[in-house]
Amino acid sequence: MIYSDSTVIIPTLNEEKNIGRLIDFLKNNYSGIRIIVADDGSSDKTIKIAEEKKVFVLNRENKPIKGISAAVVDALKFVKTKSIIVMDADFQHPPEKVKEMIEKLENYDLVIGSRSSVPKNWGFLRKLQSKIANLLCNLRLGRKIKDSGSGFFGIKTNLFKKINKKNFELRCFKILFNILKNTKNIKIGCVYYDFNLRQGGQSKISKKHVYYFLKNLIK
Repeated sequence: MIYSDSTVIIPTLNEEKNIGRLIDFLKNNYSGIRIIVADDGSSDKTIKIAEEKKVFVLNRENKPIKGISAAVVDALKFVKTKSIIVMDADFQHPPEKVKEMIEKLENYDLVIGSRSSVPKNWGFLRKLQSKIANLLCNLRLGRKIKDSGSGFFGIKTNLFKKINKKNFELRCFKILFNILKNTKNIKIGCVYYDFNLRQGGQSKISKKHVYYFLKNLIK
C-alpha cells in the first residue's frame, strides 16, 4: 500500500529523544507518507534531527501564539494530501495504528484514536484528570464521544480546511476538541489502542494548559 495521499502532522517541543525514531518508523512502514514536524521553538536538537531525516519542518519559534492547536492549524496550510493524521512524538500514540486510521478514513470524515487501556503505573490523579476532561468535553459538545480530547486522530483534509478556525482556542492543547466543537453531522470512526507511557523527555502539560482548556470549554 502506498501512503502518499496522507500527511502526518507531529507537533513538537523538545522531543529530541523521540522524533528521530518516530520519523524512521513512519518512513520505514508507510511508503511515501508525508510528514510535517510543527515545532514550537525547541531548545534541544528536535529541529536539527527532523531536518536531517528530510521531512518538512515548520519552525514556529517566533510565532506569538504557541500550543498544539496553533501548531497543527499552521501545519494544515502546507498539507496537499487527501488525509491527515495528528499524533504526538513521544510514542504514547502507537505509530503502528496509523495504517488502520488511514484505512478507516476511506469511510469516515474523522477517526479518533481512543484508549482501550492505560498503563497500570499511570497515577490515579492523572487517570481522574483524563476522565474529568473527557466528561467536560462531552458536556460542552452535547454528545458522548470516547476520548473527545484525544491527541491522536485522523481527518479528511478538505473537511479540516473548511472548518472555521475563528472559534478555536489556539492555545488549548485539545485540538480534537476544537474540531469537534466546530463541526456537525460528520461521520466519526474509532481506532482503539493501548496508551503507552512517554518513552523519552518530559510532559509539557502545565497549569496554563489547564486554563486554556477550561477557557475553550466556554468559548
